[in-house]
Amino acid sequence: MTKEQLGAFIADNRRERSLTQRDLAEKLHITDKAVSKWERGLSYPDVTLLEPLAEVFGLGVEELVACRRAEEKREEEQPVKNILEISRENRQSDRRKNVIRTALSALVMVGLALLAVWYSATFVHEQREQTIFLKETVGDTNYLYVEEEGHLLRLKCGDSVDFDAIELIDPQWSDERMYRLDCRWNKKTYQGTVTACEPTHLSPLDPEDTIGSAIGLDYPLFGWNDVSCETVYCRQDLYSQELIYTYAFWGGSEEKWNEERLLEVEDCLAYTQADWDNDREMELLIRTRWPEKPYAVYDMEDGAMETIWLDSLEPELAERLMTPGEQQAELERELRSST
Repeated sequence: MTKEQLGAFIADNRRERSLTQRDLAEKLHITDKAVSKWERGLSYPDVTLLEPLAEVFGLGVEELVACRRAEEKREEEQPVKNILEISRENRQSDRRKNVIRTALSALVMVGLALLAVWYSATFVHEQREQTIFLKETVGDTNYLYVEEEGHLLRLKCGDSVDFDAIELIDPQWSDERMYRLDCRWNKKTYQGTVTACEPTHLSPLDPEDTIGSAIGLDYPLFGWNDVSCETVYCRQDLYSQELIYTYAFWGGSEEKWNEERLLEVEDCLAYTQADWDNDREMELLIRTRWPEKPYAVYDMEDGAMETIWLDSLEPELAERLMTPGEQQAELERELRSST
């Protein structure tokens, strides 16, 4: 007996009794889809359903599994063997289902492991102690910027962070203030969130002072006829290999070039001056070492120094703030394109 033979026998008996597949399914407390699979020879009935199925058709179980009525002329069948075959088919079907379930479980575990590896390689959860480079408010959202291996981390402040209480400079010691931050950030985008920001009792180490020569600027700046730039400190950046400067700008006169210290700017790659905002007064333009905030403009307004951070500048101004390394690379590119 094959599944096709048994399916055809069930279908013939169902039609003889004017039953639909749904009618037969309701009598056996199963779905009509199961009846359809039997009649199409796709599966055997469960062994536990053979007796109630035979009763619906007025047959004995031996007649059902032999696919014939007792009065029909036939070759000798082995009903018990047919029952065993049905049981074997059902066990094989169960084994196939178990194999599929096991394979799916393994795939889910592998997927979760890969997700964990990707997450640990992309996101960082840490507590760090350092100075804060910049506070910024965009719309209703507050951000803190801290240094991370030649980049600036942009950390969105959580509700528990008292943004207004954060001071970049310690008012008592006039030095950068250290903070302990609990943060989570993305290694690829250098953006994240900070959930706690508390001041510590530590102070950053001061670099060794290196006094350079005063360099006069070409035009008046900040209302002074004579402004000089003093190189306070110079070092090579570990990541970009560029020279990083700390500049002090002085207002002076013919008698004394450093008559009044106007401001000191750290982490500079280059500087220039230009009438950036077209107010017929010169502003100081700084090229920073931060890829995320590459430019800063310093402007004197009503005797107070204002700092404006920019993501980009006009091409002619950006060209004036190129580093020697960038200038050499641009020259080489132009030479290659001309040959």
